[in-house]
Amino acid sequence: MKYRIQKFTSKQKGKIYEYTWLGYSYRDEKNKTTFKCVANLSSLPPEVVASLTASLEGAACYSGQAKTEFVTAMPVGAEAVCRHFADALGIVEALQTSLPDKNARLAAALVLDRVVEGLPHSRKGLFENYSGTGVARVCGLDGKKIKLQDMYYSLDKLLPAQDSIENFLFKHNHPDKARMFFYDITSSYFEGGSCPIEAFGYNRDCKRGKKQIVIGMLADSDGLPLSVEVFAGNTADQATVMARIDSLRAKFNIEELVFVGDRGMVTKSRRADLAANEYEKIKYITALTHEEFTAFLEDENHPLQPELFDRHNVVEVEHEGIKYALSFNPEMEERNRGTRCGMIGKTEQALERISASVEKGRLKNEKKIAKRLFSTIDKWHCAKFFTYSYSEGKFEYARNEAKISEYEKLDGFYVFTSDVLNLSALEIRNEYRKLQMVEQTFRTMKTTDLFIRPIRLWNETRVRAHVFICMLSYMVIWKARRAFNDFIKPEDELRQSLRNVWEELSDIQIAKLNVGEIKTEQLGQPEGNCRELLKCAGLTLALLKKKYVM
Repeated sequence: MKYRIQKFTSKQKGKIYEYTWLGYSYRDEKNKTTFKCVANLSSLPPEVVASLTASLEGAACYSGQAKTEFVTAMPVGAEAVCRHFADALGIVEALQTSLPDKNARLAAALVLDRVVEGLPHSRKGLFENYSGTGVARVCGLDGKKIKLQDMYYSLDKLLPAQDSIENFLFKHNHPDKARMFFYDITSSYFEGGSCPIEAFGYNRDCKRGKKQIVIGMLADSDGLPLSVEVFAGNTADQATVMARIDSLRAKFNIEELVFVGDRGMVTKSRRADLAANEYEKIKYITALTHEEFTAFLEDENHPLQPELFDRHNVVEVEHEGIKYALSFNPEMEERNRGTRCGMIGKTEQALERISASVEKGRLKNEKKIAKRLFSTIDKWHCAKFFTYSYSEGKFEYARNEAKISEYEKLDGFYVFTSDVLNLSALEIRNEYRKLQMVEQTFRTMKTTDLFIRPIRLWNETRVRAHVFICMLSYMVIWKARRAFNDFIKPEDELRQSLRNVWEELSDIQIAKLNVGEIKTEQLGQPEGNCRELLKCAGLTLALLKKKYVM
């Protein structure tokens, strides 16, 4: 782009004001030629403006006139707004309280860079492009001598301080102490093979042949992350629950809490653990697994029976101090039916192979037929959907259409369960559904904004610290999404996501000038959407300039 100087006039309340701007021309989304202001030069002496004009046009300066040169323009708007949000959440203060000054500033820079850039770059890539950036400016590191190893050392210092930082942030953002905690886990794959905690496990990234780590995230009822923990890649979901409950009680000094986790974590065994006297004040909200659900339906003595299910209302059942919320989701109906039909089909194919072997005389012995049958019939949990008989040299089977029809009526239904008896069935369902906010955290961290993958670290301490950095970055994104909620319009191509917000704010730049031997800087004026976004963030240009960039 070609920079130039242009003068404008504005009439306000009968007075005419003149402005001298440094900037460039571009075509906006309506293909209209527009002048973009990089710096307001109105306060500079006329001779300095004239010298800069000559410099930009490649002309010589007048005799005795100090030469003025335009050096560069540094985007600072997005970085300053992110720093403002990090301050509001207490992140910067928590880092400064827990880490030496240089490490705290570098850790803050890693957090903000992950938000604004959102690229899966290495620490070396960040270091090579770090000097003279808006992130360095708002973190107080612009012009400071930083080595690549300093960035790695900041991770080494960060991890031991994680508990104290999380505790500080919890007190800062929850002065009344939250009582409802939402917990979920995910996995993230590795490209290398040197980290002690990477292992093969249930891979949620669908990356075959890749080792991984498991990440557990704790959030409040608004979806704001509170704590993150990293486990070995082969850790089972439910194996993380009790240790997580113990750690959050100790870390946040909380005696009474409600732990909300999905049915794969707060299993029947974990619920039994929580029945111990030491967990008397710990309550849970979760959902029944399919196996538990069907086992209750098969038990005639249990009050959870098929005739209670209602497609339009949430039905409440209380039994032995446990509350059940029976609910229906039409989107799950076809999915449940398709899954069951697929499993029935696989079971039927296996039974047909047994039948064919018996008919052809390859399988005659009654005990061998029974052994083959019972090793197959319930492999996909579908034994109840078939009737069968066998004897020496004979085998017959058929579908139990009545039982299949009985289960079809329950497609789309699911059951939430809780020992919080003062919550209604509808409240239990709604609280459980808030787990989607933790899932949103994982999606943001892994794909849309933060790009936690690929993990280009092998040292266990640094891997854990990297995940913690991503959690702190998501806290900033959480704050930003709420501030810019009215601006972001998914149906508008130019305002679809938070990434568009950062692109708009990057138009706020610092122009660096050399006036003779003197180096000077000018902050550009926000226009259009930039003004609106600053207002949404609770900032003015004067405050942004004073606190973060000048």
